[in-house]
Amino acid sequence: MSLVTIQELGIEEGKTLVKIARQAIMKKLGLQSSISYKESEVLNKKGLAFVTLETLLGETTALRGCIGYVEAVAPLKEIVKNAAIAAAFSDPRFPPLMKDEINNIIIEVTVLTKPEEVVVDDRKELPKVIKVGRDGLIVEKGILYSGLLLPQVPMEYCWDEETFLAETCLKAGLSPDCWLDKNVRIKRFEGIIFREKYPNSDEILMIKPSDVKCKPFDFSE
Repeated sequence: MSLVTIQELGIEEGKTLVKIARQAIMKKLGLQSSISYKESEVLNKKGLAFVTLETLLGETTALRGCIGYVEAVAPLKEIVKNAAIAAAFSDPRFPPLMKDEINNIIIEVTVLTKPEEVVVDDRKELPKVIKVGRDGLIVEKGILYSGLLLPQVPMEYCWDEETFLAETCLKAGLSPDCWLDKNVRIKRFEGIIFREKYPNSDEILMIKPSDVKCKPFDFSE
């Protein structure tokens, strides 16, 4: 079974993936769902994806769960279904999602390319090789330490490449300069984002990571 590429996915496939995610969560909650979507043969290809849940808070949002898969072990539609359930009920940072939350949750699906290791002769050159707005990062050291940040994350926080590397090291439970260590593996991947405009919206946004708006911290607050 071939691996789906992000170039094969358009807005219709994105709508289907988001609806699959919402339907899976509602079913797990024991809620009736009238969600319908178009079947797409491309979603039967193996794929990699993350599902992010955000709680709508007025004009802003707060993370409510994010889980995904960086190994293509199943068809993309099954990966999204399983990731949605895991993000809602198994993210260790949050309690399981409750029924009364579902109508205030925005669902976002990020489909990934296969991660590839970044190899450079001089580790100090790494920030020049990766690109914020294009790449997501994985940091690994042995079997105990691993951290991943999606390509939209550095855009949201206005990070440069060196900060992005440092933050991914911290996500892995390592020191922020771990990327200078030759025993640490750095992998990168790309992604395409499909996001509900508002909770349970039929309007799905197709977003490139480079188009995600930066939200600089206001030190005057």
